[in-house]
Amino acid sequence: MGTLEWIIVALVVLVLSVVLWGYLRLRRLSRQVGVFDCAWRAPSRSRATPWRSTEHWSHGLAEYRTQELVWWRFYSLSATPQERWDRSLFDIAGRVPLDQADLPGLYLVQCRYQGRSFELMMSAEAYHGLSSWTESAPPATQGYAL
Repeated sequence: MGTLEWIIVALVVLVLSVVLWGYLRLRRLSRQVGVFDCAWRAPSRSRATPWRSTEHWSHGLAEYRTQELVWWRFYSLSATPQERWDRSLFDIAGRVPLDQADLPGLYLVQCRYQGRSFELMMSAEAYHGLSSWTESAPPATQGYAL
């Protein structure tokens, strides 16, 4: 085999390795307990339209952990979550059912974390789980002593 054939073989192996890594990452994440589908959108930083979010939605998976909620980008090769929100500082500011927008069963959830606003879109079941998770934090993490 010549040099060109070895380069082609190396490229094919590299592409297959990346695809396999992505598949195994998604499979591992989606099979964990406490993981749910969740899209994330940061607020617009434009001064011309401060009332409207112009950034795109990123599809992903959110995962409940003991003291934090983490968000993993769906199409990524990263081994770490893209966003982390500490449970004691995470706040749900509101929710809007998206039935009127032809998205029945989905909620737009307005959240705040350390003075930063962002939005999550999730199913009704996932929203109820998220609100229960935030409300059921242990007393020590809510500023109370046992």
